[in-house]
Amino acid sequence: MAEKMNAENGHMKPFVLYLMVGGGAIAALVIGIVLPGALPGWRWPHEPLHSTLETVGGLAAIAMGIVLLQRIPEHTNQKFYPIAGGFLGMGILEVFHAVSIPGNGFVLLRSLASFFGGLGFGLMCLAAPGKNHTTIKWMPWVITGGALAIGLWTIGFPQHLPVMIREGEFTPTAVAPKSLACMLFFAGSLRFFLDYRNSGKSEDILFASLALMFGLAELMFTYSVIWDSRWWFWHFLRMMAYFLVLGYVGRGYLNTISELQTALIQTKHAEQASRQSEQQLRAVLEARERMAQDLHDGVIQSTFALRLNLERCQRLIPQNPKEAVVGISDVLIELKFVIQDLRRHINGLEPACMNGQQWIHEMRTLVHTVEKSQNMHFHLQVDQETADLLTPEEATHLLYVVKESISNSVRHSHAMSGTVSLHVREGAVCLEVTDDGLGFDLENASEGVHGLKNMAARARRLGAHFQVWSKPHFGTRIIFEIQKKGSHAQA
Repeated sequence: MAEKMNAENGHMKPFVLYLMVGGGAIAALVIGIVLPGALPGWRWPHEPLHSTLETVGGLAAIAMGIVLLQRIPEHTNQKFYPIAGGFLGMGILEVFHAVSIPGNGFVLLRSLASFFGGLGFGLMCLAAPGKNHTTIKWMPWVITGGALAIGLWTIGFPQHLPVMIREGEFTPTAVAPKSLACMLFFAGSLRFFLDYRNSGKSEDILFASLALMFGLAELMFTYSVIWDSRWWFWHFLRMMAYFLVLGYVGRGYLNTISELQTALIQTKHAEQASRQSEQQLRAVLEARERMAQDLHDGVIQSTFALRLNLERCQRLIPQNPKEAVVGISDVLIELKFVIQDLRRHINGLEPACMNGQQWIHEMRTLVHTVEKSQNMHFHLQVDQETADLLTPEEATHLLYVVKESISNSVRHSHAMSGTVSLHVREGAVCLEVTDDGLGFDLENASEGVHGLKNMAARARRLGAHFQVWSKPHFGTRIIFEIQKKGSHAQA
């Protein structure tokens, strides 16, 4: 608790604060007692200055009430509801008092302003910490409405007002609200002092000092005479109290604004960092998806082709061992390329650039491998000019599409023949892979679905058109169209 209080009050010990507050109160009280003896019979009737002081004080009180209402959600209890209402009521009546002329209404408005302020501090004692009181939430508006009604009634019906001053002296009717306000301010000050002992918050000690100064001011008013030295000192004392708290609250709000600006900047930085992290994560996921597609359509299909060749060699060993040995040698050579391709994927390297001539060579090798290992014939219909229209990226994707298509034909459709065609049609390079196999139902397909999804993803990446046509017992046809701009890609 001591560390918390020291932190709240700039490392100032509590007893030092008590000493300062008590010393200030005693000094104010002594000055209020000494002034009449030092300036006997002194009067200074200066209505413009008085109106200015009361107007500034009233507006300060209203501002203070509004600030407290804005800050109530920050507190753990609701004791500031009645305090805010007291400030609003006191400020409104002080403004009415500032524009009124000296007389009964003039003094009544001043007495009632003090009473409303003290009432707010007195009712604050009813708000228990940590409890929710619905009635207390309505206090600011009830007190504000009552102050407005009394102010308008006093200005509008001066003939119905009680006598507040007689022969230059305040009547008991004028002194009673002030005396009651004095006791209420002192009660509020005591409550804030007790709260400060429990919380160590500098805000509590500040409001305790404010209430104490208001209470002393009301006490001096009881023994003052209008326009005398004690009367003016009372006004200046209240003004000092207003500016003390407004200065503190204003500084707090400036700090809050600064903290909000700092938090906003930090939030923007966090958003940018989050956006960058999201972009990096998306890039990593996209890279992993591309790797998975390439592994499935490249390395896995190549491995499947090697398996087919090994099965063929296994069948040839009893009948033609020499051809089997040649076939195994071919498999070993192809296996080296598969291992190189797998290492490239592991190291995150991009596929090697491929031109049209290399693409045709890969197609011929693929078709030859299938024809040697399986009882299946693929007819290759590709010309060099059409293949040269492909970019290296497009050539790589189309190679994977053909590998996946032929693999599905061999594994799932049991086709006897097929066609790989690359031609230009209506300004687009069109790849078609067909077979005469069993086909499948597109809506209920269970085999080869992953490969079809990869083909669709490659089409989206290239902005190409992808279509699959198949029916049970009627074969399969895969179409992959890449639009090309320029007259060189005309049919």
